[in-house]
Amino acid sequence: STGMAASCARNAAAKLTAAEKAALLDGQPARFFAASHFPITHDAEQLMEQMSFVVSKEQLASCWDDGTYVCSRCRNTLYRSAAKFQGPCVWPSFRAAAHANSVHTVPVQNYNDYPCAVEEVYCGNCKLFLGHRFEDGKDTGDTHADARWRHCVLSLSLQFSPQPPALQQTAPLLWFFLLLGVVSAAGGRHG
Repeated sequence: STGMAASCARNAAAKLTAAEKAALLDGQPARFFAASHFPITHDAEQLMEQMSFVVSKEQLASCWDDGTYVCSRCRNTLYRSAAKFQGPCVWPSFRAAAHANSVHTVPVQNYNDYPCAVEEVYCGNCKLFLGHRFEDGKDTGDTHADARWRHCVLSLSLQFSPQPPALQQTAPLLWFFLLLGVVSAAGGRHG
């Protein structure tokens, strides 16, 4: 449950030293990146969850702006905001990765007694541990027609890039002004 996951993350966060917390809060992610292993170990996973909760308070779970989520280590595109949904845990939930090779998954047997298939999720480029995906999307809040998997991703593994103003909104107007001769193709305005 969300409450249990948040409680576990808070309790685990208490195990970080004051110096580790200060370094993470000061924007020094090297310790977080160094904790990641491929494949991930139980202790490394717990440490990364602690660090992510301390630094981000998992605020990306409540970010609903349009944009792209990239790997915080290598900037590989991982997820699009259109694939995000309100899942049952404190971590951001996505139904699918941005591209087939955006993430790398590894099946996990008997993960915390989940009754569904569970896989570890890593950045498809640098193999930073991102979190897990669960084959319970339809049962845990994803109402999209393609609902199947729920990717629960540590906020500190992600960097959000807001979507710039859509070109499709400005391009027709630009073409209109070009046709009228109000602006030139070289960028200058007439009259």
